[in-house]
Amino acid sequence: MARRVDPHEAIWSPEETPMRLLMEQVPGLLWTTDRNLKICMQWGMGIAATKVRPGALIGHSVCQFLGSADRHSTPISEHYDALRGVVSHFEYIWKSSVLEIRVGPLRSASGEIVGCLGAAVDVTGRKQSEEQALFQARHDALTGLANYREFMDRLEREVHRAERSHRSFTLLLLDLDGLKRINDLQGHLAGNRALRRLAAVMNEHCRSTDLAARYGGDEFAVVLIDSDRGMAETVAQRIERRLHSDSGQPPLCVSIGIGVYPDDGRSPAELIEAADQRLYRHKKTQAHRAVSAV
Repeated sequence: MARRVDPHEAIWSPEETPMRLLMEQVPGLLWTTDRNLKICMQWGMGIAATKVRPGALIGHSVCQFLGSADRHSTPISEHYDALRGVVSHFEYIWKSSVLEIRVGPLRSASGEIVGCLGAAVDVTGRKQSEEQALFQARHDALTGLANYREFMDRLEREVHRAERSHRSFTLLLLDLDGLKRINDLQGHLAGNRALRRLAAVMNEHCRSTDLAARYGGDEFAVVLIDSDRGMAETVAQRIERRLHSDSGQPPLCVSIGIGVYPDDGRSPAELIEAADQRLYRHKKTQAHRAVSAV
């Protein structure tokens, strides 16, 4: 019985066998299509998340392969652009993977566009590493809260957003009272635990749209989106009560100041200054009460 010829295999002459072996070992996937976006050829080692056999895509449309039928959205629109001579480079989430895809025109010997040429590489691991590096660059390693850089960027963005929407938002500045005393008497490990306990309480009383940050040694902040002074005071009181009821040792206390956009200012610096002044007055009052109680 004659051996059935694989059409994917038949295009290669004996002289071209080394090229065929090379194409089969290219990382990712390469494909060509006709003008109807029907896949004519396929090479490469495939994508790790899905086991695509050599030649398995031939005869299927790009829409079936990439799981999208909308010619006006990624990744199908880029194939139609390629039929007009446009080269595209983009990322696309496919199944559980992030693909980096390049699509361009496939031309005949005469230069006529006869289809598309596509190439995809799985960059999921790289994206995860990039996201982890970005997170570490913008978050405090000890508490996991946003750091000073992220806090200032977010505050700046929120000011611009509030200018456009004409809505208010508030800023809380928090100072962990007595951190130096904790460090001196119980050591820095106890001080670090105290910082993490405060961070956990802040996260507990923040919505997913808010931002909790550590922007100094014992200085913290919360940006409360779409909020007014009343809401800010409520959140501040909840944080204070939660710390007061915490059974962890040593007992923790915070001083909190509030800044309200636009009542207290229309720039990050003005809001921080207003909140800082109120925090200072709160801390001074706390110290006076402590002295009076002695």
